[in-house]
Amino acid sequence: MRNKYTVLAACTVAMFATGMNYVWSIFQVPVMEYYGVGAIAASKVFYLFVTFNTIGIFVGGRVYDRLGPKIPMIVGCCLYLSGLFACSFVPQDKFELLYVTYSALLSFGGGIVYPCATSCAQQWWPEKKGFATGVVLSMLGISTLVFTPVINALIANDSSRVPFTFRVLGIAFSILLIAAYGFMRAPERKAACEETANGAGGKKNAVVEILKSKSYYMLFLCVALGPIGYYTVNPIAKILGVQRGLSDALIVYMIMASGVGSAAGRLVCGKLSDNVGSRTMLSILFCASAGCILGLAFASGISFFALVILLTFIFGGFAGITPSLGVDYFGGENVGTVISMLCVAVLASSFVSPAVVSALATPKGDLTIWNYAACAVLALVGLIVSRINRLPKNNRVERPTEIS
Repeated sequence: MRNKYTVLAACTVAMFATGMNYVWSIFQVPVMEYYGVGAIAASKVFYLFVTFNTIGIFVGGRVYDRLGPKIPMIVGCCLYLSGLFACSFVPQDKFELLYVTYSALLSFGGGIVYPCATSCAQQWWPEKKGFATGVVLSMLGISTLVFTPVINALIANDSSRVPFTFRVLGIAFSILLIAAYGFMRAPERKAACEETANGAGGKKNAVVEILKSKSYYMLFLCVALGPIGYYTVNPIAKILGVQRGLSDALIVYMIMASGVGSAAGRLVCGKLSDNVGSRTMLSILFCASAGCILGLAFASGISFFALVILLTFIFGGFAGITPSLGVDYFGGENVGTVISMLCVAVLASSFVSPAVVSALATPKGDLTIWNYAACAVLALVGLIVSRINRLPKNNRVERPTEIS
C-alpha cells in the first residue's frame, strides 16, 4: 500500500540518510589527524561539498520534473553511497582524493536526492505542503543530533578509525536508502499540474520561463538574505560562547541544541506556512532574524545561549518554507526545478557571508558591532522585498490519487 503517509516516511528516511552535509565538522579534526593536513585543506572539503551539492540539487530537480523520483533517486543514492564507501579507501598520503570522494561524488549524489524527497512529499501533500517539506527537511537537523554521538563513538578518539567509520555509515545508509526507495513514487496526478503560477508551468523549458519572471529574482534575493545572520555567527559560535562567558559544558549543549533548533524551525515554520501563508511566514522570519542578530551583538551568558538557538531555529525556518515559496509562486508542475533554482541562492549566501565578515571584522577576525548591524540591515532588506513580491492569483491545489 502506497499512500501519502508511507511516501512521506520514505522521503523522510531518504533525507535523514543523506544528511552528511551537516556532519563534516565532526569528521574534520579526526581527518586532519589521520591524513596529517591543516585546517585550511580540511575545510576546503566542506566548501567544495557545498558547491557540488548545489549542482546536484539543480540537476536532481530538473530530472525529477521530467522522469519522476525513481531514476534520479537511484542515480543519486548510488553516487552518494559510492562516494561514502570510496572515502574509506583513501590512502593516508592521498588526502586530496577526499575532494573527489566526499566533496564531489557523495555531495553531488546527496544533492540529487534532496529535490526528489522534498518534491515528492509536496506532491502527495498539496494542501499541507509546508508540513510535508518541514517534516522531510527537519531530518537535516535531526541527523546532526543523531550522527554526532554515533560518529564520535565509532571513531573513539582514534583517528585511525576514520576509514572504518565511513564504511559503517555506508552500510547503514545503504539499508535505509534501499528501504526508502521502494516506497517513493509520484502521485498519478501532480499537485497543481494543470495550472501553475506566473506562466512557469506548462512550458517545455521551465528554467527559461522562470528566469523571465521578476518574482524569481526577488525570491532568490530573499532566500539568499535569509541565512546570512546564521552563516555569520554559527561558524564561530563556539569561540563567541567563550567570549560571552559560557562554560565548556554549556557550549557543548548549545551546539547540540542548535541541531534541534534547526530541525524544529523547519518543522514548525513549515507547518505554520500552511496556516498563514509562506510569504507571510517569510516576512515574520526576517523580522525575527533582525531582532535576534541585534540581540546577539550585546548578549552574554544564558541570553547568548538562547539567542544562538533562536538563530538556528530561524535558519531552519527559512530552509523549511523555501520549497513552499517556490510552489506558491510558480505552481506545482515544475516543483523540482523551482526548488533547485532557489537552492542556488543558499550557495550564494554561503559565499556572501564570509565576505561581509571579512570586510567588517577586526584584523584578528573577531566580529564587530558593524557585522551584526549589517546582518540586521540585510534582514530588513529581505523583509521589504518579501512584501513587494506579491503572490500570483492563479494558484490551484489538487489532491493526489493514492496508489494501492
